[in-house]
Amino acid sequence: MANNRVRSLIAAIVFLILLALIIVAIFYFVRRNQQPTISDKSCPRPKQFATDYDFDYTTRSNEFQNLNSTISYFRLSLSWSPSFCTYSKQGPNLFQCQNNFTYIVHGLWPNAYGPPGEKRSMRHHPRNCRNEQAMSTDTIHKYFCLMPSESLMQAEWEKHGTCYWDSPEDYFEQINALYSNLQLPKNTEEILSNTTLTKAQRRSGIFNSFLDINPQLARDNMQVIMIHKGKDLKEVAICYDLNFNYTKCG
Repeated sequence: MANNRVRSLIAAIVFLILLALIIVAIFYFVRRNQQPTISDKSCPRPKQFATDYDFDYTTRSNEFQNLNSTISYFRLSLSWSPSFCTYSKQGPNLFQCQNNFTYIVHGLWPNAYGPPGEKRSMRHHPRNCRNEQAMSTDTIHKYFCLMPSESLMQAEWEKHGTCYWDSPEDYFEQINALYSNLQLPKNTEEILSNTTLTKAQRRSGIFNSFLDINPQLARDNMQVIMIHKGKDLKEVAICYDLNFNYTKCG
């Protein structure tokens, strides 16, 4: 009788352990499907990351620090990689330009609205709030598909991320969440290469391509910035309020 009780107890414990493992596995896969990871194995990465990517604004004549501006909204800037690679003198030597990236993250920027009617410049926004050490290569590897440049990742974290987030991991995880919730159009290259479209039609086409597949996005939540006399796309910006809901761009 005692042996039967022991066997029943062991069987119950094993069953509970298996049940717990199944619940944990289900929770893990649900969370993973809800929040896509950027560590996708299909994304190209350098065989070896750079080691000299740290950023120090105090050594750069064109940089400055602004600790006094109040954050009004956040701006997620998506760079159109083909245009950047075409017009950048460094393009042929950059990993980003040696691979087929399309929309990549330029940065997530805490911005200030300022008084109505006042012309704003980059100097009005929070910037370089802390001078941080180089982030770990583990963080770079995990989020490299968002922003495929070690030096750009470090610079964006220090110039903008330090003005709101505590760590680079917090900063890039926020970028990951916003980027993953956006649907990116597949027809941007088709719009830009269509020689029958006017400059205004190209810009409007890019606006509409985002709005058509992101029903929660409104036109004034976006900015489309063109270059090369309106023929090419530089970047698309999406604006968020302090709770990271879409808001009007400043």
